[in-house]
Amino acid sequence: MYVQQLETFIRVAEEGSFGWAANTLFISTPAVVQQISLFEEHCGVTLFKRSNRGVQLTPTGQALYEDGKKIIALSNQALARAQQIEEDSKETLQIGTFPIFRARVLIDAMTMAREDGLPLKFEIPNLVAELSQMNNNFDLLGQKCDLLEAIYCDIAWQGQYQFYELFQTPLGVAVNHHHPLAGQTSVTIHDAETIGQDTIALSEVQPYIFITQKIFQDNHPNLVTIPLETPYTLPYGLIYSNTPSQPVRDLLAYIDDHREALIKKWVS
Repeated sequence: MYVQQLETFIRVAEEGSFGWAANTLFISTPAVVQQISLFEEHCGVTLFKRSNRGVQLTPTGQALYEDGKKIIALSNQALARAQQIEEDSKETLQIGTFPIFRARVLIDAMTMAREDGLPLKFEIPNLVAELSQMNNNFDLLGQKCDLLEAIYCDIAWQGQYQFYELFQTPLGVAVNHHHPLAGQTSVTIHDAETIGQDTIALSEVQPYIFITQKIFQDNHPNLVTIPLETPYTLPYGLIYSNTPSQPVRDLLAYIDDHREALIKKWVS
């Protein structure tokens, strides 16, 4: 916010040398000399006594040095206060994440949105207990969190929330690394039962097989996920309240505009 030459002047005054100041500023010595010369010319004063042993402040320079440090400090405080006001004015989105409802695309979306200056800030609350015991109850949406990433279960969850589809995820089966199927490139299964989180954990040490989705293979890195020979896929995307807030709508609109870039590493 202040003149850059003022900061350079203060650095030279503290270092007592154009060269040492240049090193701390990561610019060349001639660039520092030029800045100081232009600064003195602009102010119409002599700030340094120059000699072979370095530089020394003149009485005028000493006065400007003392006042200049105050100016820079006040400038930094003013900028920090303005930035805090700007940050406080942003709407906050609560992102729910848990192994089964893990944020993947949302993490990239948050990063891109920040870089593009979208007036939103994001928080990831600790919802391990709530998400691990949801049992298809989505009351926490719009209350404790605003968005979840998950597959879409239209029959069981219909009407309880809204869904934004990102892509279709193929099915697979997960087994431990020592299972006879672990080396297969694909498998076919004729029958299956619904499993829970405990079964997933047990599969790491037991010869269990369970159906999963390709997108979930990073949920259980101790298991091998093998493509399942089936034409069926499942919709994967974002779950949110039936009455989404404006920040949720703003982020969904942003994701819609950048959808291809956000999903390309998840779709093959």
